[in-house]
Amino acid sequence: MKVVVMGAGVIGSTTAYMLTKAGLDVIVIDRRDRPGMETSFANGGLMNPSDSSPWNSPGTMKNLGNMLFDANSPLKIKPRAVPSMIGWSLKFFANSRTRVHKANMIANIRLARLSLETLRAIRAEEGLTYDQTVRGTMRMFPPQGRMSEFLQMCREMEEWGVVLEKLDKAQILEKEPCVAPVIDRYAGAVLFPDDESGDAHKFTKEIARVAQACGAKFLMDTEVLDIKRGSATKISHIHTTKGEIQADAFVLSLGSYSPNLSSRLGIHLPIIPVKGYSITVPLNGWQGGPTRPIMDDGLHAMITPMGDRLRLGGRAEFAGYDTTVDIKEGMRVLDDGFRMLPELKAHVNADSVLNWSGLRPMTPGGPPVIGPTRYSNLFLNTGHGPLGWTMACGSARIITDYITEGHLTSEAVAPEDYAL
Repeated sequence: MKVVVMGAGVIGSTTAYMLTKAGLDVIVIDRRDRPGMETSFANGGLMNPSDSSPWNSPGTMKNLGNMLFDANSPLKIKPRAVPSMIGWSLKFFANSRTRVHKANMIANIRLARLSLETLRAIRAEEGLTYDQTVRGTMRMFPPQGRMSEFLQMCREMEEWGVVLEKLDKAQILEKEPCVAPVIDRYAGAVLFPDDESGDAHKFTKEIARVAQACGAKFLMDTEVLDIKRGSATKISHIHTTKGEIQADAFVLSLGSYSPNLSSRLGIHLPIIPVKGYSITVPLNGWQGGPTRPIMDDGLHAMITPMGDRLRLGGRAEFAGYDTTVDIKEGMRVLDDGFRMLPELKAHVNADSVLNWSGLRPMTPGGPPVIGPTRYSNLFLNTGHGPLGWTMACGSARIITDYITEGHLTSEAVAPEDYAL
């Protein structure tokens, strides 16, 4: 059976690996020259089921208006993006109702936990290394922050397998002495010991390499221009910049760009791009940083160790399909990092940092869109928002089940949670 996977990011490349391991003939199509060169290139690096609460939580919604009009807010909307957001925004607000939000959070947790379990099995089997850490993640809260509210939400997540530990100041310093200079900024923290982190780009390159060694073909520098119907219920081929490609099944994993192709088939995906920023700092031998990802809930900022580098992130922007790197926003990310880790400033050469931005494919509810479509041989694996790296392996497992078995074989997730 021949399968075409459209997209060679972390989602598409991992899907290709799983399908190839299942014995299928796989071709991956991507417009870039190497796998993982767009949203997977320099994301936050977190693989954290603990962050499964969608952005439109009832508590967050109360402050959303103030955030959007604050010049220093970590979340912004560019005026040019507003027209394309209207319909999506109505669904976003509808999904903020307590009951709906909780259901979406549970769907995210279930998929994230399946994904982490699958990742660990792949890592053990293939011997993959990607600057991973397996020491959990730590979220720190300012004295006037929302720690009590957050812990209440965490108790709900505990019911679905998310493990956590509440930390006081002394315990924060025991875990991460690097925050000692600013410890008075925090009232406490929550540690999630089962979370992991790593370089999504390195992982994508590795999983693509292994997939190719198992027989998958990666057709790079090739853009998918259209998906062609053979009938009202079946796809016949795709049209690319290098010609037509036929297959028995097709998987659409183009992230924020998936709706541009699916809409031509009458499939209207509720996905819009949300721009994210990151800064990558070479450490040049300095070992005074954190040993696990740390997050400042007040700043909405994070620092992730990646071997001999630190990855800093935490800002988001509704800006349509604009991928331009805004130097000022990148510098704000870096400044937030300095506030969390003042000693870092003495070890940063501004000319050597990587200032990056990429597009997160966001659904209005939070869970991604994974599964079959009205076309018997077209499958969707897209819309993972900020959790693409967290959910990649689980999503690939689901798609592989659908294509090889016709249904899910795992009871860890409910297929309707990710259906269009």
